[in-house]
Amino acid sequence: MTGAPDAADRLWTAPFLALTLANLCVSVTSYVLVATLAGYAAGAYGANPAQAGLVSSVFFVGAMLARLVAGRVLTSRGIRPVVLGSLAALLATCLAYLLPHAMPTMLLVRVLHGIAYGFAATALASAAMRAVPPARRGEGSGWFTAGMALATGIAPFVGMTLARGGGGQGAVFAVTIGCCVVALAAAALVAGSLPARPPAGAPAGTAARRSWVGGLVDRRALPVGAVVGLCAVPFAAILAFLSSYAAQVGLPEAASAYFLVYAGVILVSRPAAGIVQDRRGDEVVVVPIVLALALGSLLTGLAATGPVLLLAAGLLGLGYGTLTSVGQAIAVARVARERVGLGVSSYFLLVEVGTGLGPVVLGLLVEPVGYPGTYAAGAAFALAALVLYLAVVRGPRTIRGGTAAGEGPAVPRRR
Repeated sequence: MTGAPDAADRLWTAPFLALTLANLCVSVTSYVLVATLAGYAAGAYGANPAQAGLVSSVFFVGAMLARLVAGRVLTSRGIRPVVLGSLAALLATCLAYLLPHAMPTMLLVRVLHGIAYGFAATALASAAMRAVPPARRGEGSGWFTAGMALATGIAPFVGMTLARGGGGQGAVFAVTIGCCVVALAAAALVAGSLPARPPAGAPAGTAARRSWVGGLVDRRALPVGAVVGLCAVPFAAILAFLSSYAAQVGLPEAASAYFLVYAGVILVSRPAAGIVQDRRGDEVVVVPIVLALALGSLLTGLAATGPVLLLAAGLLGLGYGTLTSVGQAIAVARVARERVGLGVSSYFLLVEVGTGLGPVVLGLLVEPVGYPGTYAAGAAFALAALVLYLAVVRGPRTIRGGTAAGEGPAVPRRR
């Protein structure tokens, strides 16, 4: 039967648009500061390199702590209060950057910012995936997370440009505050469409305490989270060491455009991959993009010219940049409707573990084997992830009843 899409299959609704905009703004507050605060701490507080690096890394510690409990809070409290409360907390922490600081208080603000970010990102993703029709979940995940890709490429460039300008780091803080205001306003405009109470069937009281790992994670989302977490290892290592590597091989200009190319590819590949995922199934998308990630990591380490390095950036965007949204769609499709928040938080918890461990694990290889060997090892992590996916994760190309966007019998993916 053909014709215009049913209203239930509409993707571009007001709630989805508002939540996508809010997610973009929340992502900007993360990446614009990650790119500038280490240098700011060194100049303003006399921080040594280790301390300056800690200013960036403790943010991710806070985010991981939030991911660990955000799903449980969403399940027990409902999506609307967590979305609005976490965005208000995010605004408060960004305002706190304007206060006078010493290193200990700056580190405290960074941890609190990370916690607020982890709650907000998890709540917004959970709300958005509930608003997406089941048959368009992959496409919806691609569009929703495209803002994160844009922030990955654009926010560091904007942050470093502002920090070097007349406004200094104060201008960067002003951008984060403005983004928080826009995110909170966008969410408030569609708050009436967000569930205000825990969904029917949510674990509570004694039942929740008896659930697996205290109800903090959903086991069904962990395998795909582990796959993407393994793939996050080479991505994080490239992010951490690209500047030093590019200086060593004489490609600093190409390196400055690396993540702009990465983000540009994602803006096209994520929505396109989501459409293919919805119509043809997960495996058709996952296998080639993980291989693209492995090739992009390997090629980054072998690049001798600017065009080759930027080609590697495009492969990284097609690979890891696309995989994160594809993996989110798989995780959401595997969990029950009342546990979408747990599914999203469980998935991103393992992704962020991989992101945090990547520079540490692969950083140990830089001195003995050099950057080419390090990035080749990153490619091996991606191939290991592909083996794990094929052995454990892949399954029927259906969206089960009772998932994020509705209940009922299994709905086959459109072919």
